[in-house]
Amino acid sequence: MKKTVSLITVTFLFVIWFAPSSSAQIGRDNRDRVCFYQDIHFRGWEQCYQAGDEMTDLRGQRNAISSIRIYGRARVTVYDETEFRGNSTEFNSDVPDLGLRNMSGSRSWSDRIESFRIAGNVGGAFPGNGRGRNDDDWRGDRRDDRRDGVCVYEHANFRGRSECFGIGEDIRDFARVRGWNDQISSIRILGDARVLAYSNEGFRGQRLIVDRDISDLAVIRLQNGLSWNDQISSLEVQVDRGRGRGRRW
Repeated sequence: MKKTVSLITVTFLFVIWFAPSSSAQIGRDNRDRVCFYQDIHFRGWEQCYQAGDEMTDLRGQRNAISSIRIYGRARVTVYDETEFRGNSTEFNSDVPDLGLRNMSGSRSWSDRIESFRIAGNVGGAFPGNGRGRNDDDWRGDRRDDRRDGVCVYEHANFRGRSECFGIGEDIRDFARVRGWNDQISSIRILGDARVLAYSNEGFRGQRLIVDRDISDLAVIRLQNGLSWNDQISSLEVQVDRGRGRGRRW
């Protein structure tokens, strides 16, 4: 009888001792975060980041990333150039081999990530508000999370480098926003926003009013016959109080 009691006591103490540690490990695994690995199938060195983290330059800092593991509801947007420029794509689930994810043509994403941004479940700004935001962080996963604003893209069909701005975040001169002057080829409207785009800095020149997505600015013409592609130098982001009363574009 004493042996049975002793065995039960030891078993109880074992469960109490290890239960907190196991619970803590589960909590860490479910937290929104992204881990990068040197080799495929999550091997080699590991570096993890939380939602809201970003890196502008991975050159010389373990930029040889071959696999990615996603925890919780994190999402990571990766870029093949520093400062969130160049080709980009988003991952929201594990990628055991980036060599199987094509960037363009026959080039894969393996060992080509040079900057990234990480978002969590709820849309919102990254630290350092005022430098623009990734478009998926604005849209969120639910309609209630949607933010009013605009996202501009370097290429048509909402591809390439992107920046997002909210209501009232007017850009007087895109030349001062990481080289965006005359570099915008498509525009995405979020929520109840509208954009007044201008061909010159300081809200001057010809004006284009946008209150819905434009996948290719090349199809819209300036008065001189040229297209609006790569012509926007400044813009104002406003609430669209005329929503439902017809659209400009």
